[in-house]
Amino acid sequence: MPEEVEKSEPKESFETFDKFVETLDEPVKELYNSHISGLKNALESEKDNRRKLAEQIKSLTPAVEKGSELEAKLAETAKQLEEAEQRSMEYNRRATFAEQAIRPGVNCANVKAAYALAVSENLFSEDGNPKWKELQKLAPELFRITKQTNAGNQDNSVTNDINAAIRRAAGI
Repeated sequence: MPEEVEKSEPKESFETFDKFVETLDEPVKELYNSHISGLKNALESEKDNRRKLAEQIKSLTPAVEKGSELEAKLAETAKQLEEAEQRSMEYNRRATFAEQAIRPGVNCANVKAAYALAVSENLFSEDGNPKWKELQKLAPELFRITKQTNAGNQDNSVTNDINAAIRRAAGI
């Protein structure tokens, strides 16, 4: 008795990870949320600490004597804080770029080279998102062209394959 092969239904595609998480069962959602809550809390506390430190430096600067050693240290600390914030913004922009580069609509083949080109040509919008269309026009070799195929589609069985020809010749 031949075994019945279940036809696999086409897998659902999701625009974002959050939309995927919404489709999960409640216990899995809770497990996921508990896993990332610690990360979110750490990130928020780091942002709060940085903001509080910046406020402290700004409030202390007018109170110190001009030309004092303390004023120089506060100025240096304020500069280091500003540099840290700029690095943080750059890391976020790079992470966003990499995240968007691998999306199906973008299909970036070399994320590092594409990012370097985007930075050198200033191909970012005001909100920090990459201008993908302009980048693709400037360097199309950095992007894969994907074609829709019917590979893996099991809805239609092929009757003219080599196995079917051998079976017909053997009279099976």
